[in-house]
Amino acid sequence: MTERQNRAYEYLLSEGFLPVGRESHSLFRRYYDEGDNMLQEMTAMICTTATAFAFTAVYKIVYEYLCSVWFYQDGEIYFNVQWPSERPEHSLAQVVDALYGISLGAGYPSLRIATIEERFLKRYEAVKGYAVSAGYNDNYSEYAYRTADLLELSGGVNLNKRNRLKKFFNKENVSVRPMTKENVRLCFEIEEKWCGRQDCAYCESFIGCEKKALGLISDIFDDTAYKGVFGYIDDVPEGYAIYEKKNAKVAFLFFGKANVSDLFVYLIYMMVKLYLSDVEYLNTGYDMGKAGLRTFKKHLSVHELWRKYLCIFTKTGETEL
Repeated sequence: MTERQNRAYEYLLSEGFLPVGRESHSLFRRYYDEGDNMLQEMTAMICTTATAFAFTAVYKIVYEYLCSVWFYQDGEIYFNVQWPSERPEHSLAQVVDALYGISLGAGYPSLRIATIEERFLKRYEAVKGYAVSAGYNDNYSEYAYRTADLLELSGGVNLNKRNRLKKFFNKENVSVRPMTKENVRLCFEIEEKWCGRQDCAYCESFIGCEKKALGLISDIFDDTAYKGVFGYIDDVPEGYAIYEKKNAKVAFLFFGKANVSDLFVYLIYMMVKLYLSDVEYLNTGYDMGKAGLRTFKKHLSVHELWRKYLCIFTKTGETEL
């Protein structure tokens, strides 16, 4: 963190904010379970494991809303707001007023609320007393696929997918097995093998080391909220995928790796076919700015980009420094 962010961090702690981590997972889980959310970045899994990467975050309940503050490498701080499940006693305007004062107290001239779904944007833009600047960056938009499209193999649009999948169809030495609390740590074996072929400095330059997140995942993986599959070849685990079914509308693919070319495509296909065919969308998150991951997501199947908006609030009559 920058010196400015360090001062902000200490100020937020003095105001009753607490560090985000494994201990806060159950709280984020409750807000996520009861709330209406379709963005991966606002799920309990990502909120509490992202701090294992290169992020720092703190949280506090402001009125009935779960508010977290995230520290990024650009030197700014960004607030996320998780809504309560039932009709709150306090309005969004009251929460914005409170967070605006906190942001100013932390040394920032405006309030930045991030990760806002497009369907909720008007709620934030309608808050009175502020000049509200809203925008998005498709580098951080999330890739969502209709499960019907992921399972569709016919036509020219799916030629690439068919060619990648046919390497594994009807092969006796290939199997897909469920992930459980007892075997979740097999992910580390797969990850270690994958890491051995990577440039650590390049890999960590994006968001940090994913192996740290796997440590947290193994602690919170409980077989009810979170699920996963392993891909075996010749009885050796060579790939994994961790996912969650939110409701009939959306499921999330959180983490995954494969040490055999195109095996991860097969794992996603089988995961959807076996467990998620009754869900409309699979959200796989954003591409982290990695060219290879972007290419993979774009060619996986027909997809949509779900935008995440940033709203910058400045009191009317004031200008951002």
